[in-house]
Amino acid sequence: MTAPLAGPSLPVLGSRGMLTALREGDVDRVLEACTTPAAERWLETPVPYRRADAEAFVREFVPAGWRGEHDERVWAIRESLHGPLMGVLGLREGSVEVGFWLHPEGQGRGLMADAVRAAVGHADGCLTWPEVRWACYVGNTASMRVAKAAGFSYLGVREGLHRGVPEQQHHAVRPSSGEAPAEALPWPDLG
Repeated sequence: MTAPLAGPSLPVLGSRGMLTALREGDVDRVLEACTTPAAERWLETPVPYRRADAEAFVREFVPAGWRGEHDERVWAIRESLHGPLMGVLGLREGSVEVGFWLHPEGQGRGLMADAVRAAVGHADGCLTWPEVRWACYVGNTASMRVAKAAGFSYLGVREGLHRGVPEQQHHAVRPSSGEAPAEALPWPDLG
């Protein structure tokens, strides 16, 4: 096991896994996850995604956030403390938003909804955010399922930008009170 880089000193525990610091040894898993067709379609990562991008993410971007050099704190999602990277989850303070992705090996097992619940619950106890927001591009049903399972209230579709091109986005929010906001709508059918 490689040593963790700058990040949280203690894991945040969920019922299916935990949130930890990223490690140097996670570079290959980040590269694998961010070069899938789904990642190229839905994430705001470079296309094509190269090894240098994964190295910069793990070695520079993530530690810089934990040092306070930008407003995003990123955790690794693992099933056990010494287990492989299954995904990442970030909380962005400026936009009060959660973002996430899973490695293909971790998909379809409830890991992400558990990780989002753990991170948002942790944020409720550590931050003064009145709510946490989430958004995804229209068509990203997997991300919508996670937000719904993690207790977010659906707010509808709004215009957004994806790689500089206008594209509609689904939006949801999870107030720290746990109560659905007045403007909440029924979740669309997620088949």
